[in-house]
Amino acid sequence: MISLITYIEAVFRNLSSRWKGRLLKLYLVLHGCNVGKGLKCTGFPYFKGFPNKNIFIGDYVDLGRNNTFELSKEGKIILEDYVLFHQNILISCNKEIKIGKWAALAENVSVRDGNHKFAKNEYYRKQEGVAEAIEIGEDAGISAGCVVLMGSKIAKGVFIGSNSVVTRKTITEEYGIYAGNPIKLITKRE
Repeated sequence: MISLITYIEAVFRNLSSRWKGRLLKLYLVLHGCNVGKGLKCTGFPYFKGFPNKNIFIGDYVDLGRNNTFELSKEGKIILEDYVLFHQNILISCNKEIKIGKWAALAENVSVRDGNHKFAKNEYYRKQEGVAEAIEIGEDAGISAGCVVLMGSKIAKGVFIGSNSVVTRKTITEEYGIYAGNPIKLITKRE
């Protein structure tokens, strides 16, 4: 049975994350972004670059602590309904990153839709960037420590095992369970 103190702590945490969600929603709406109802956040995300009508958040999205949104002027981030972010997640967006309904990202996940060019006649950091959209499907799960790179398409219901790397070359099957660097199909969800 849950003790009274545990119950009060849970209620307080829930109220706190709802108030932070309302403040985050206000911040994003003031920057022209679309945010649905019920946004919760345990800690305010860090924005590297100001949002400018380029973040779309569905209903009942839940954001954990220490998340970073690195956003170019052309980049667009779409989080559909009931998306869950745990902590220490980096979303680096130069083109478009779309995360489907009921998808979840565990701690220490990096999602990057862009990179520098790598010509040898100039410092790579001085070269222009290249980007390809990323799509993480509905009901997908990305485990701790994963890296999702530009051009990746993760199908509906896919689960990616911890510390895996997802690239554009891997074609995922719906409800597959993948792991590795680069990922390979291990089994299917039953």
